[in-house]
Amino acid sequence: MSDGAEPTDTSKTERAGQRLAGAVKKAAGTVTGNDTLRAEGELQAERADAEKDAQRAEAQARQKREEAEAQARAEELRVERERLAAGDVRSEREERAEAEREAREERIETETAQRERAVSQTAQAQERAAQRDEAAAVRERGEAESRVRDEEQRAEEARRSARTLEQVEEDR
Repeated sequence: MSDGAEPTDTSKTERAGQRLAGAVKKAAGTVTGNDTLRAEGELQAERADAEKDAQRAEAQARQKREEAEAQARAEELRVERERLAAGDVRSEREERAEAEREAREERIETETAQRERAVSQTAQAQERAAQRDEAAAVRERGEAESRVRDEEQRAEEARRSARTLEQVEEDR
């Protein structure tokens, strides 16, 4: 997203691409029995979902803030119309309305700040979870690669043994 605006087509496309890549990895891992690849696919899809959820929460908070601002502006206009209609610039009624408007604005700002903190904390928690999952996937992949190297060494040793036996057979 840019400057707090709606998600761009690019970010949506990237998320969809990440989600698709994750699904492909997960399916490939499932088909081949490669738990590491499957876990990587799940992690990648979950990360795309977490980004989407964070963006959605930010958009909701932004919408609530904009609605509150619009209500505050409407209230200001209403108060101004009443003041002009009454013709009494410094009336007690206007002062009360202004005090109420200020109190509402302060309450709205406080609620907005709380929502933004909650969105931020949720996004951070999701990012930390994604990082933990990614670290686990990297560890599992390293272990799997180590097992593959061991198997490849055993296979090479078996091939050498087979060549030696073939050579002994030919020498007879």
